[in-house]
Amino acid sequence: MAKCLIAGLPAAGKSTYIGALAYILLNPVINQVLMLDENPDDLSYLNKLIDPWLNLEKIERTTRGFANNIDLKLVRPSDNKSFSISLPDIAGEDYESIVNMNSDVIASWSDKPDALLLFINEWDNDVLKEQLGEDKQPADKNAEPPAFELKDISSTVQNVLLLKELHLLFPWKRLAIGLSSWDKYQDDYQTPIDMLKSRAPFLYNFVTHYFPNTYIFGVSAQGDEYNKENKNSLIEKTEKGTRAFIVDYEGEQSYDLTLPLNFLISD
Repeated sequence: MAKCLIAGLPAAGKSTYIGALAYILLNPVINQVLMLDENPDDLSYLNKLIDPWLNLEKIERTTRGFANNIDLKLVRPSDNKSFSISLPDIAGEDYESIVNMNSDVIASWSDKPDALLLFINEWDNDVLKEQLGEDKQPADKNAEPPAFELKDISSTVQNVLLLKELHLLFPWKRLAIGLSSWDKYQDDYQTPIDMLKSRAPFLYNFVTHYFPNTYIFGVSAQGDEYNKENKNSLIEKTEKGTRAFIVDYEGEQSYDLTLPLNFLISD
């Protein structure tokens, strides 16, 4: 069984992607690289992710301290090759904790992954956030310096540290990075690589140096913002299989959310 760890800081879009992926696998409308070989034995957890996605509602945060394992049996029709893949849905707060080196749920996960799928959904330009405002009083020279906390580090650095710590725990063979909420950025960048270079050059340089064969893609698992103006359009797109989409490293758009998984499980 291929084992793929889906990672990301809080609100990175992991659960929304899984919900959208599960829906298109269970209700295929378009041609997909990977299809379900057979339905999962237990759909209860997947339905918790699918239902709010279908109803255009935000998916609740994943429960911290627990790995919800999702086992899928897939087939690739092009060569009739079958795959069994395990995708644990783990809270972003647990991944945040691993940067602090105190996450038990991830370190104790017994299924060592062959691949990592990392989602990113927060961008900032500063390597270290400035916390000094104009209304701040001069620091007391005799006072204890404030403790340095994870929130004081930019999301870019947090993601670099997350990749580093996860690779020490699980030396995966393949890495894919999904830039979430691509519908918000698609008019500003031709490709996801362009965006990563521009918005997080430190992370881009780290990834391309240490993991040069990484599959970098944009993803809009929601399809668009959830609001009254978009409701009817999103419902129609859901029925046609043209709602959630990805954009590959060359800027090509596809409604096949299985493409990143196909990259991760291919030899």
